[in-house]
Amino acid sequence: MNHAEDVADAARMVAFAMGRGRVPAHSRDYHKLVQRFDVDPAFAHMVRMVAKGFDLTVLDVDHRSGLVLGTTPESEFAISPAELVSAPADRPLYLLAQLTIASLAFPRPEDLDNDEHVGRVSVARVDELVRAHARDIERRLDESGVDTDPPAGKPGLEALWRAYLRRNATGKTKGDHTPHGATQRLVERAIKHLVAYGFLRWLNEEDGGTYTTHVKYRLQVRDLAAGDMLEELASMGIAAMPKDSHGAPPPAAHGGSEDALPAPEPHAFDRLT
Repeated sequence: MNHAEDVADAARMVAFAMGRGRVPAHSRDYHKLVQRFDVDPAFAHMVRMVAKGFDLTVLDVDHRSGLVLGTTPESEFAISPAELVSAPADRPLYLLAQLTIASLAFPRPEDLDNDEHVGRVSVARVDELVRAHARDIERRLDESGVDTDPPAGKPGLEALWRAYLRRNATGKTKGDHTPHGATQRLVERAIKHLVAYGFLRWLNEEDGGTYTTHVKYRLQVRDLAAGDMLEELASMGIAAMPKDSHGAPPPAAHGGSEDALPAPEPHAFDRLT
């Protein structure tokens, strides 16, 4: 096989990876390219260079999911919240839902490195988790006396958790539909975007819709956003606590109660707009 054909094969493998729903099990050509990537270092390097030309990165190659790509900030293929959520006021809450989905799907750090781990999330559970932590944040801040009111002249600078709690979880419009501004509708939208890009799979209708994770989602969370997500979750108090073998949360660090946890920034909303 000549160099030009090698380049064509490398480009074809990147094209397979960029197509939604394409996996090696459904394509003999894709399967062969994945096998070649594993045993031919020169070809693997060529695939990485082709991806780099599109401002993409190769996160991993898996025989189930194939070539897993990530975007760089310069990539034309990167998708911003503004492209997915038209209303500016909804975007921070949408991002909070995405962070919480990842936290619920991978509650322990070791889950991100476990090839056999399959996370499960539901619309209602994600919404409940955000609301429970939001209420806890408000309680702790009330007890600490921290002023969380928006600065004078900036009424839009509302604490993120307060903005979430102010909205109804669900409801019905005159046409018997869930209002667009309801938090469960926002969570559902965030989950459906992950489904559309092959990161989650629909399982059943329980709890407003229950879904399981695909290996591509685990790799994306682990290699692209895990650190930033955990920092955001910690700052807002939205991290899912890992449990011991009996299902109980671990004791708080430094031997204190949960009130000893540092209070999140009062205006985290501003950092996510």
